Amino acid sequence: MYGVSEAQQQRAPVLRRSTFTISCSIQPQYPGGSFQLTFTSSNSAHNYTLPAVNHSAHFLFPAAEPAHQGSYSCVYHLHVFNHNFSSESRRLSITVLDPRPLIIRAIVLPLTLLLLNVGLYFYCKANRGQMPCRQKNTELAQEE
Repeated sequence: MYGVSEAQQQRAPVLRRSTFTISCSIQPQYPGGSFQLTFTSSNSAHNYTLPAVNHSAHFLFPAAEPAHQGSYSCVYHLHVFNHNFSSESRRLSITVLDPRPLIIRAIVLPLTLLLLNVGLYFYCKANRGQMPCRQKNTELAQEE
């Protein structure tokens, strides 16, 4: 038995309320079997089971919530020739992030830049009749 493959990262951030999928797969040796997704957190533990289809299973979570934050692992179970085989993956740590601070940054920074540009525009427009210091110095040097 080769063992269950896991996501390339051992830690995975997920945005709150977003959809995420944990996929479990194994190198084919025998058809059939099932995958058990084991979840543990500081205050709960759950097991989800799906049949292996084409040597894999996909566990869909339609809306990430803080309750989904924790440690996950895939366990492949197979019964062949009156023997039970199982193989467990390494753990994948899911962190659920709140997107609100990201949204605030995405709005506040461009808004600040826009207001700064508008302020500079009106400053330059108000001083249009007056020559900036650089131009005064250049003209004085040319007159001499």
